[in-house]
Amino acid sequence: MPLRSAGYTHEEDKFLCQVYMEISQDPITGVYQTSDQFWSCVANAYEAGKNASWNERTKKSIHCRIQTIEKATKKLHACLKQCENRRPSGASNDVIFEQAKLMFVDDPKYKGSWKFDHVWNIIKKFEKFKDGDTSAKKSMMNKILLVDLHLKDQLE
Repeated sequence: MPLRSAGYTHEEDKFLCQVYMEISQDPITGVYQTSDQFWSCVANAYEAGKNASWNERTKKSIHCRIQTIEKATKKLHACLKQCENRRPSGASNDVIFEQAKLMFVDDPKYKGSWKFDHVWNIIKKFEKFKDGDTSAKKSMMNKILLVDLHLKDQLE
């Protein structure tokens, strides 16, 4: 059984999130491939661009790290929505963000506090890392419904 490597540094997390986002949003590289091929691309790009002093990471390690960040980020987005919906008069975005992090801590499914401030600015607007009820997703569903209705009208 291989030894477990050291945890990811903040710099490694930042670079990994950037690599992941670039590959997953690339219309050529990010689609029409198996999950294994996708994660191989991410792992290869990470290894090719990483700082030489960083630990070597396996494809599985990289995949697990992104999943950990994604899960926590989706939860924080949900907490943010709740805090925004009950926004106290005059509360700034910073205050709401801090309230969301406190709400995050109260969830028994998560150990400890929000640990990803260092990548928040990179991933906060990335659709895949949101909690699922996004306006872009709703917009796409509305477009699909309109196309379906248009096709149905043509068939009748």
